[in-house]
Amino acid sequence: MQKGINLDTAGTISYFSDASGNDTLQDIIVKDKAGAFRPLPQHWNAGYTSDTIWMKFTLDFPAADNKYWLEISPATLDDVVLYIPQQNQSYSRIQMGDHHPATERPILHHNFIFPLSPDTAHPSHTYYVRLQSTNTMTFQATLWQPHIFISDHSRPDSLVGAYYGVRLFLALFAFILWLWLRHNNIFILYALYQCIVCSAQAFIGGMAQITLPIAPLTIDALQKSMNFLLMATVLFFYASLFQLKQLLPGIFRLIQGLTILELLIFTGVATQILPFSGLMTNVLALLNIFVLMYCSIWLIYHKHFDLLMYVLALWAGFGGYIFIILQNLGIDIGPPTTMVNLPILWSLLSLILLTLGIVNIAKKEAEKKLKAKELALELSQESERLLDQRVHERTQELALINSKLNEEITERQALQTMLEDSLQKKKELMQAQRDFFAMASHEFRTPLAIIDTTSQRLALLQSQPNLDTSSMLTPALRKIRRSSQRMSRIIDNFLSVDKIEAIQTNLSFSQKILNLAQLAKSSVDHYQDFSDRDITLELISDPANVLGDQYLINLVISNLIDNALKYSPNNSNVIVRVFQGQHYCHLEVQDFGDGIAPELQNKIFEKYVRINDNTTVHGTGLGLHVARNIAEHHRGQLIVRSTIGQGSCFRLTLPRHND
Repeated sequence: MQKGINLDTAGTISYFSDASGNDTLQDIIVKDKAGAFRPLPQHWNAGYTSDTIWMKFTLDFPAADNKYWLEISPATLDDVVLYIPQQNQSYSRIQMGDHHPATERPILHHNFIFPLSPDTAHPSHTYYVRLQSTNTMTFQATLWQPHIFISDHSRPDSLVGAYYGVRLFLALFAFILWLWLRHNNIFILYALYQCIVCSAQAFIGGMAQITLPIAPLTIDALQKSMNFLLMATVLFFYASLFQLKQLLPGIFRLIQGLTILELLIFTGVATQILPFSGLMTNVLALLNIFVLMYCSIWLIYHKHFDLLMYVLALWAGFGGYIFIILQNLGIDIGPPTTMVNLPILWSLLSLILLTLGIVNIAKKEAEKKLKAKELALELSQESERLLDQRVHERTQELALINSKLNEEITERQALQTMLEDSLQKKKELMQAQRDFFAMASHEFRTPLAIIDTTSQRLALLQSQPNLDTSSMLTPALRKIRRSSQRMSRIIDNFLSVDKIEAIQTNLSFSQKILNLAQLAKSSVDHYQDFSDRDITLELISDPANVLGDQYLINLVISNLIDNALKYSPNNSNVIVRVFQGQHYCHLEVQDFGDGIAPELQNKIFEKYVRINDNTTVHGTGLGLHVARNIAEHHRGQLIVRSTIGQGSCFRLTLPRHND
């Protein structure tokens, strides 16, 4: 199979009309055996009928493949039930239609796609299709292999999308022309006409049913009501193109009445207040076309050849609908055809003729507007010439005054800017001072309180001469040293902020060769002197030389060790290790505390940020901020690896200095 097989044109389909609508599949099989089914003619059209139509076709499938798709159209059929033969002589059924949700279709498409998996052991299969619809009853069926269906529909679907895109673009173009030439309403009518034609064709082709998230019965009511909205739009649009208000005022009043009637019917059917009538739809459509055809003939007879393009557009676009409407009403005149089989060439020709006519109107309107502008320009130029002399005289008088005024304004603006800048800097300075004093007073209070309390205890112990204080003296002195060390580090952190700012402005930055391992050992020894915690030092034998400011690098190491001691249990170990690679030296400080949540591991390096809500652990929120800034100004980095419940490891990385 190279392409789909059109069953309705291949002569394989027969049909039966059930006027009662009560026959079951078993009844239909009996009537089929009795010869009640008739061959389906090409382009079969039953019009608007309330009968239930049964279709029957027998398919012979090759043994090589058992995957097929059956495409049934048009998309406006209310109820489509396919009965599929099974191995046990029974039938299964698949039900679709625009009265059923499109989301329940096994294959989402604007037509109805039924997947078939025939039994290859029995190549011949007889299928029945039950049809009901309040729209025009037509039937087309095509058998596809899935991959052929997809490849064959990709290009037509793209062309349909392009067709809708062109119409909507023309509508937008006409709307822009209307905004430019507001006194001519033909452009807004053209834009409205294009939009409504697109909407009506989307409903007829089934695109709206699978796109809009609306209940099936509601969208079916909209689809039926669009017939009346389209008729009203076409009627009034062509009446405006034909200038019937001036040429045939009586006919124009009739068209106004028909337009209002069709809009009222559209509203009633769309809101489901009025029932849909296929007979009324076709009669009104036929009346509209006959009225417009009569007007077009009258225009040509009276030699209004400037409107010939619109007359040809009318005949090309709607001449073929006369035969379709008559066939819907049961009058077989002309070749059998349906709305789906109507050649799109006539619609495109009508669209081109209409668009050329609209462009011609726009050209004429633009020329009128240009001539009006030219006349207005001439008048304004004459007035401008008379005013120029007066303006020139007044300009010379005002120029001197404006010059002096501008100089004064410039001076005042400069003074105002300087004053605002000074006030802003003063506010920032005062706020920084308040923040500093608040932080400093809060952070200094705790170590000072510890020193004071410990000193008072030592004084009380000394007042008791018979008491041995040797065992109490060492812990007390350690507390005092820890507190004084903490105050010293707080001051260092505050002062380092200014030093880093000085480095940024290249005011001062002393560097020398430093052994990172020796700095780490000195800091660990320093903390071991006044802390009873176990700090493990892991060093390499080779010197880990870096180039930097010794004061700042020592501050980084002290901040990291101090944080590890503060935020880990008293009975846990702290590890300080130094190692190096080919280009970088690394110092790590690892603790076994509570750890840091992943979402907070970048936030802890911000200024004045502390993530530990425990009030017993004090800090300024500056230590890690200062440490990272120092590392970055030494062309290095400070990062953290942490796991909740397992602790944290901070790594300082600095460029290795090779002699």
